[in-house]
Amino acid sequence: MSANNRKGPIIDPGLCRCCGALKKCRLLNVEYEWQGQKEIYSDMFVDCFGLLLSHLEGAPVERLICATCVCRLREASAFRQQVLRCEELLLKAKIYLHNDDGESKDDIKLELDVKEEKESIMEPLEDDHDISDDITNDIDDVIEVPTRRTRSSGKKKTMKTSKRKSKSIDKKKVTPRGVMAKMQRMNEKIKFEEDIIPQQMETPNVKSIDSDMMAYENTVTIVESSYVCPFDTSFSDYYCVYCRHHFTDPNKLREHTMDHDPTTYKDLPHKKIVQIDILRIDCRLCPKRIDSIDDLKGHITNAHEKFLHPNMTNEFLKFRLNLGRLSCTECEKSFTFFHALKKHMAEHFGTCICDICGAHYFQERMLLLHQKTHQRTDENYPCKECGKMFKSKHNRYLHIARTHRKEPAYPCAKCDEVLFSYTLRYRHMIEVHGDVRLFQCEQCDRTYNSRKSLREHNRRFHLKIFKHQCDLCDKRFYLPSRLREHMSSHSGERNFRCEYCGKSYPRLRGLKVHMQSHSAEKKFKCTACNAAFTQNFNLKNHIKRQHQSLEVEEGYHG
Repeated sequence: MSANNRKGPIIDPGLCRCCGALKKCRLLNVEYEWQGQKEIYSDMFVDCFGLLLSHLEGAPVERLICATCVCRLREASAFRQQVLRCEELLLKAKIYLHNDDGESKDDIKLELDVKEEKESIMEPLEDDHDISDDITNDIDDVIEVPTRRTRSSGKKKTMKTSKRKSKSIDKKKVTPRGVMAKMQRMNEKIKFEEDIIPQQMETPNVKSIDSDMMAYENTVTIVESSYVCPFDTSFSDYYCVYCRHHFTDPNKLREHTMDHDPTTYKDLPHKKIVQIDILRIDCRLCPKRIDSIDDLKGHITNAHEKFLHPNMTNEFLKFRLNLGRLSCTECEKSFTFFHALKKHMAEHFGTCICDICGAHYFQERMLLLHQKTHQRTDENYPCKECGKMFKSKHNRYLHIARTHRKEPAYPCAKCDEVLFSYTLRYRHMIEVHGDVRLFQCEQCDRTYNSRKSLREHNRRFHLKIFKHQCDLCDKRFYLPSRLREHMSSHSGERNFRCEYCGKSYPRLRGLKVHMQSHSAEKKFKCTACNAAFTQNFNLKNHIKRQHQSLEVEEGYHG
């Protein structure tokens, strides 16, 4: 698994100026970092095509480019750099060949003339010849000058030129030892260029793309050949990768996934972060029982002749899903929820790292959201209708949709229903689509239908996280509302008043109990008088005050 760090603003969605598509876009004239290199796309257009784009100083929506067009622009820029490097190499080779140290100007003229005569009798080279072939041919021209000149049957002008060249050669006295030395120097230069130039011409993203594809191909082979269970998640909910069916119990997820054909996994959309449950790794092609991914790789390649790309590790994120606590497969650290475990796994394999605090993430968009927390916290988004301030555009959008437009904003993933809140959608999934959501407390026998309720229960009754303390006594409370109610016991205030009889109470809980006396049936009746009460506790107090001689048990007539 590999990911490229990208630094720069992202507009989602935006209209690309190059292809007209509505996608996630970047700004044309803003500097981005890719593969450790800085790039400005408007400058790349000028360098590659001589195109000076207009309206680059306007609003951000007027100067956008999508990721597809960025990739095509990078390819064009890489090809341009390749051509320039080859051209530079060719020029250096020609200069080295014809202007070596120790040669005189007459020798340079001699070799140039001989090369012209050579080209007149040789067939033209193909378009895709190598630079090293040109250099070797030039060496052959210099070595074979005496022989080919004597065999030449050209025109008189060519013969006269050859006579002048022979006199110059006699003056230089080219010896076989000198020719061999020059050949050795040229061979060394050719070998150096063959080793260095391909490395310089290699595009920077080839290795990462090949690594991602090889990792994905290995993952497909492993899924098809074993009982590992690929899955998707949304926070702490599990989804089948084949049909998007939702589960909260990983055992039911594994049982359901067995009904799908694993060979169709390669036809699914390719995601960089692949999550695999490895609680069961046994071979699907034979009865062999296997305990680790490394043993599985060796087994399917040796016993079943499956091909796996070598030297590939951590092709996917490995989990052992259980209904209770979840443990990290790398360090055995345990977590209550999958969302917390996946966030922890980024510390082992996340390649998107925050420059400020060192936090790790799998996806660049999550890193960008995190980096906003290091920026100014006073940035608010006001509602134009009522002036209420929000910390994000998304929260403002939900507020406007629900409060002002009266529009639902929470769509159901299984039908066309759109609901007004997350809670209503949650209830809709349970009541309409039959989603089973039961979360058992590990400390007691209580069961809840949401993780939030279970989390609140653990903090309140087991962890006893009471952050709100009274300034006048030592009592602490879990909720700030309970602290406010408690403060009335010190001040004597009775702010909670019944709207039917005017009786007041210092706490809201007392008022709610009292309100039942106006709405509920008064089952607890006194045998000595006509008084009736909604709670047995109130009946007992009545008997103690008014009828002390009667037994409490005799006062209830059901």
